[in-house]
Order: sequence, then C-alpha cells, then structure tokens
Amino acid sequence: MTQTTNGMTFISAKVFVSPDGSTWTDVSGFGASIQPSEGERYVAEENTFDGDTPIVEGGKRKSLKLTVRYVYTEEAADPFEILRTQHETAKGPIYVQYSPEDDFWYSTGLGVLVTPGYPGGDAKADSIVMSEFVVVCAALTKAAAST
Repeated sequence: MTQTTNGMTFISAKVFVSPDGSTWTDVSGFGASIQPSEGERYVAEENTFDGDTPIVEGGKRKSLKLTVRYVYTEEAADPFEILRTQHETAKGPIYVQYSPEDDFWYSTGLGVLVTPGYPGGDAKADSIVMSEFVVVCAALTKAAAST
C-alpha cells in the first residue's frame, strides 16, 4: 500500500457547545485540546472446565467520555459560564461538536456534563490558567455541523 501524503494537525480545530442541541456557541478560541475516550465495547467471556482459553463474545458499546481542555478567562464568552449553568441544571444536559479541519464534524448528541471545569491552579507565574470539562455521551457520530 502506498503511504498517504496527507496529514493534519489539530491546530485549526473548531469546538461548539450547546445547552439544547440547537443554539450553539463557538468556544474554539478558548479550546486547547479534545480527548475522546477509547470507545470501548463490553465483552462477555467465560472459561469452561474443558478448555484453556475463554469463550469470548462482543457485547454492546460503552458510553464515551469527551474531555475538553480550554484556557480559563473571566470574559463574558468564556465557556465556563455556559458549562457552570448546565452543570447546575438538573441532569446536566450538554451537546458538543468538534471538527479537526471543517471537513467532518463529530457530535455527542445529548450528553451529561459530569465536570464543569471549575478553575484552579498554583501560584507560579509560568502557566496559563486552564480548565477542562468532561461530557459523557452514548456515542460520537460523524455529522454535519449544526451551526
């Protein structure tokens, strides 16, 4: 197989959050990294008396965890205010979509905001105040942007 000559970085990624799945806020200017969990699947396995290896069957998919790190500021547009409000809402509903380069969008569908990203840090002056929020969702799907 011939090696691809295409490649991409995440330096121009776009990130949007929404409390309702229809009103989107672009938080790309604050975003620093996006890390989805591995997208694991449950696996059933059982050994019998007669064999040395287990019987293995694939099960259903597990939920995904999406961790988004961002620069914390106290500007009105800071993602933290949207996230804090959603975290304080019953069940913490949130939607996230992102795109590495605008070609394809990955969307959470309805997710649960499990960590809103309260700011923290230490006293040394060699780092920017960072925060992160964590969303648990059923799946990430490739989707057209909703913005």
